[in-house]
Amino acid sequence: MLKGKRFPVLLLLIIAGFFYGVTKLLILRFQRGDAYPPYSSLRSDPLGTKAFFEGLRLLQGVETARNVEALQKASGLRDSTLFLFGLQEARFSAIEQESAKALDEAALAGGRVVISFVPTHALSVKRPKEKEECPTPQENEKEENDEEQKLLEKELIDLYKRWGVEMEYFEEKASEARRNAPDNALPSSLAWHGTLLFEPQDDAWQTIYATAGKPVLIQRSYGKGSIILSADSFFLSNEAMKTQRYANLLSWLCGTHRRIIFDETHLGVRKAPGIVTLLRKYGFAPFLISLLGLAILAIWKYSAKFIPADEEGEQAVVDPGKDASAGLTNLLRRNISSKDILPACLEEWKRSFTHGNQNFSALLPRIQKLIAEDRGQSRRNRHPLQAYRQISTLQRRQ
Repeated sequence: MLKGKRFPVLLLLIIAGFFYGVTKLLILRFQRGDAYPPYSSLRSDPLGTKAFFEGLRLLQGVETARNVEALQKASGLRDSTLFLFGLQEARFSAIEQESAKALDEAALAGGRVVISFVPTHALSVKRPKEKEECPTPQENEKEENDEEQKLLEKELIDLYKRWGVEMEYFEEKASEARRNAPDNALPSSLAWHGTLLFEPQDDAWQTIYATAGKPVLIQRSYGKGSIILSADSFFLSNEAMKTQRYANLLSWLCGTHRRIIFDETHLGVRKAPGIVTLLRKYGFAPFLISLLGLAILAIWKYSAKFIPADEEGEQAVVDPGKDASAGLTNLLRRNISSKDILPACLEEWKRSFTHGNQNFSALLPRIQKLIAEDRGQSRRNRHPLQAYRQISTLQRRQ
């Protein structure tokens, strides 16, 4: 059975081991990247795009960055290529107004916006081109009376309508996309996954790759910049970089800009500073570390004793073989030396004999003489007890 003084130390070691294991597990998860959404540039497994990001970082003269803040707060988009990989189709049709405005302004000012959609395997489903085709009259009436829904529609933007393109699905799953552009530097065919396809509503769109005559990768000029839409993201993944890498296509996607930005916010990876971030920002980390160190020392102080504890029953509190006089004798031995015992007794006697009726003034010089003779001897020849007896004899004679 563990003794009480060892239990806090053992508990502290168990807690420290637990937190070390949890921290190690989290570090391994984030190093692998499977804690992030598919097609994130922070993910290093086959579903991520970290290989593409790290490959661009190795190129001389190319600057790469990850955006984890709202697009409207990102700077330098007009001089950059902005990648949004693995976007959900529903998000494209209902994007926040501020984000849509930031994408518009980036392309209009000369930036290059590249959006690829997450592969989907749905078949024979078509987006309604007119709003009235989807809901029933009863649902329309309900939406018109719902103020919250109206407010939501004002805050969300449909990029299909804004950029003049529609999307539908293949009736059969595609396996290959053929080049439709005259640029011979691009691969003639691509391995394709998913069933999404585009229906451009604006003549400005140019089909780069198509499957069964249906556009799956398109481009258009937009102000001073350009916009590229891809119905698949597989050719950008880490798996494709290892097995089916299309270097010329990747270079074409980057364009002429030397600054490449991988957006993570559309995947839900956002910078959200909390208490720990603020403490680190304002320099409170050393204070917290010192406080933790003091807490550990306090636990150590109250759990570990440097002086060994007396064994139970080793020394009794009261010795029944000694009385009060023995205790007084021990007290005198500890506080008055043998050399000073007779003068101390004389002083006590002088304070007490004056209360009696007898006169001992003639006896006092003789007592002082005996004490002086005893103190004049060497330590070995000194006998305080014998001198005390001689003084007692003088007192009885008196």
